[in-house]
Amino acid sequence: MKKLWMTLCSAALVVSITACGNNNETATETPAATGTTAPAETATETPATEATETTTPEEPAAAEASSMSAEELLNKAEAATKDLKSYNMVADVDQSMTLNGEENTSKTTMNTDIVLDPISAYQEIKAQASGTDTDIKQYITADAIYMEVGGQWTKLPEEQRSQVMSTLESASNLENSFDQFKSVAKEITVTEEGDDYVLNASLSGDQIKSMAAEMLGSTTDEQSAAALDQMNIEEMKLTYAINKETSFPTKSLVDMTMSMESGEGEQKTSMEMHMIMDSTISKHNEIKDIEVPKDVVDSAK
Repeated sequence: MKKLWMTLCSAALVVSITACGNNNETATETPAATGTTAPAETATETPATEATETTTPEEPAAAEASSMSAEELLNKAEAATKDLKSYNMVADVDQSMTLNGEENTSKTTMNTDIVLDPISAYQEIKAQASGTDTDIKQYITADAIYMEVGGQWTKLPEEQRSQVMSTLESASNLENSFDQFKSVAKEITVTEEGDDYVLNASLSGDQIKSMAAEMLGSTTDEQSAAALDQMNIEEMKLTYAINKETSFPTKSLVDMTMSMESGEGEQKTSMEMHMIMDSTISKHNEIKDIEVPKDVVDSAK
């Protein structure tokens, strides 16, 4: 089930990556996470009272229908990502899985600086699962990957470095992924909230499964692909925001519910899973490079 669990996390993560325009998060045998932030709250008017005058804090403007279509915005976002060189993403991931009646939950927060050329990243990950807190730091570069757990830095083996970098490079190719979102453009509604266009979609069943499988592409092995095919993906809600001026991504939300039954008799397995990934994307093109500090290199085992 661990293999299946990681596969499902990866599928949701890839969807989130595409929705954000280029959220290249990676984790090497660490809690899978991704990302997105909930849409801005809708403003409401408060009736005035006759006796007193009060000053209330200004609330965000209510969402308004947009004249821009989803396909137009996806085309603009796709073009804009060609000028996106770096960004920061803060992602909160809540996962709940019930396996044969036993529930397991986890919470992960991931703060990631990403440079796209050459592909590299620095991450700080805080994970809570099964009553255990884990803090992880990672430098991911073309030369090496360094990970700190429990205060000790470790240089990952070349095999793992190659695998992570390959996944990053695959995820950075957005053209095919945008085409997949365009294929469900009719299911997407567009509103305007402040400085952003906000796209929302609610998908279910084979529509999601087909999209997730094609987005995962070569990053999923045959066993994981078969596990994904067995899943009943009940619903996936997608929300992501695109800045009106730059067409860069600013927020993303993926809310995914799925279930599966397999085997017979004593080998029968029943699983239900709910995942919410909530991210904010900022510092577009502000991060120049990812450098591994000398003390990290010197102390790594």
